[in-house]
Parts: sequence; structure tokens; C-alpha cells
Amino acid sequence: MSKVTAHLQQKFGGPSNASVKVFPPETELNLASCNKLDITVPGGPSSINGNIRVGVKCLQANGWTIFLSANVQQKKTYFVTNRQIPYGEILKAEDLVAAQDFPDNIPMDAVFDLRQAIGRGVVEIVEKNTAILSRHFSNQSVISNGQAVKVLIQGTGFKVTSDGKALGNAGVGQFVKIKLNSGQVVTAIAKTQGFAEIVK
Repeated sequence: MSKVTAHLQQKFGGPSNASVKVFPPETELNLASCNKLDITVPGGPSSINGNIRVGVKCLQANGWTIFLSANVQQKKTYFVTNRQIPYGEILKAEDLVAAQDFPDNIPMDAVFDLRQAIGRGVVEIVEKNTAILSRHFSNQSVISNGQAVKVLIQGTGFKVTSDGKALGNAGVGQFVKIKLNSGQVVTAIAKTQGFAEIVK
């Protein structure tokens, strides 16, 4: 069993990157000891998390072959915030850092692909050193094409509110073009239902 465990750990990245548990046969087998084992994983995957079947064959005279069950957990890369992310802010690559852990220690809805997070706005405050999760984003539009929208334009020392009409759909934190009542077309960030903001 220890040889099988060591073989699988080596195959899947070493003890620091793979947690392996090999289960004994369901029925007790009276197998001759063997110093020359051929251990195979059907299909030969190099990346796996979950239960697998392992073939163990003794290559000595009067050898034997058995199949064992094993559970393999490999560390996965996910992403955590390196600062507090305010509500509605659009995530940039520099806002996140990669982390690794075993799947059992990572939230189920964690983001494993950076492309799923970059360019999207968060719908709640996300504290520093927090795993970025799919629930931190919303797929629902808060601004719809043709909808009347209030636009807050603010900068150093000023704050102006204008009315306009949306020229597209946007969820929280996403960019949307808005045609102001003055006729000017601006790009703003959707904040809440029917409300967008421009920061200069």
C-alpha cells in the first residue's frame, strides 16, 4: 500500500501538491510479497481530483494482479484579493493574486480562471485576502438598452447629475454607453438599477 501511495504522489506532483489515500481491498487477499510492482492508472491522467482505480501487477514469477481504489486530491490554483474591493468596482489583474490549496479547502464557487473575473464589477464589498467567488458578480442587467438612466459625473471638487438613455445592457460594474439628453454620448459604469457613474 505504501508503495502505491508513494507512486501516485510522485505521479501527481509530489507529497506537497497531492494528497493520496489508497483503500485496502474489500476482501482480504493472501498475496505473496512482491518487490517488483507495475502500478498503472487506467487512462493515465496527469491531473485529477477524486476517486480512481489503480492496477497493481507483480512482475515476479507466479505474479498476481489486483485493482485498488484510491482518492487523489491535487492542489488547485484560485485567486484572492490583495486589497479591499469596493462595491461596483471593476476588477483588474493587479487586484488579484494566485493561491493554491487542496479542493476541500477552497470554496466551491471560487474562480479558477482569471478571465472569469477581470473586467467584471463586484456586487458587494470584498475584503482583502478573500477568495474571489462567482457570487461576487451578477449576471443580471441593472441597465437595459433604451432605459432612462441617471448619470453621476464626479471629479475633483465637482459632482453633476445628468439624465440620459442607455445604448446597451450592463450589469453592476460593467461599462455602458449612454446618450445624455444634451445629445452627448458618454461611457459610464453601471452601479445600480437605472444609475451609472463617470469618474473623471
